[in-house]
Order: sequence, then C-alpha cells, then structure tokens
Amino acid sequence: MDRVHKITSLGGAWKPGDVVLTADGELRIRATNNPIYPWGYPDEGSLRSEFGEPHFEGALREEDVARPLTLLVRDGIAVGGRLVEENELP
Repeated sequence: MDRVHKITSLGGAWKPGDVVLTADGELRIRATNNPIYPWGYPDEGSLRSEFGEPHFEGALREEDVARPLTLLVRDGIAVGGRLVEENELP
C-alpha cells in the first residue's frame, strides 16, 4: 500500500468532498469552505445545500484528523481502488 498516495500536508491539496481514510481507520470528508473545521463526518447530515449544490459540514480541525490520510473518493469517483501516484491526484 505504500504506492497509494497519502496526503500528509495541510492546505490546497484537499478539495471539498474528498473522502479519506485516517490513520485511525475512520472515514472523514473535506468540508465546503470551513477554514476552522475543515473535516467532517460523511455519515451525518445532508450532503447538499438547500439549493441542491454539494455541501459538506465541518466538525473537526486539521489536528483532530489522524495522519497519514489515504484518499478514497474525489469528485464523486472512488480512487481508493487504484493506485494514485504522488503527482497524479485525480
């Protein structure tokens, strides 16, 4: 599994809606524009705004999510089943 891309840095590498597996074996989802609490739980609440747009609530700070993180879903497409090289994030 060492060839599967694990993003460990903070910042612009993550996109809203990214679903990751944490080092603790938990699933987390990247929130839609919440700089204080950028990570949420993918099984809580609605994943759409009242206008039908994708919307993901944040509940966890960066330091509350155990690293490294393994990217599983990006743009609604599962990427955990294939290898993702360091420079080819989907």
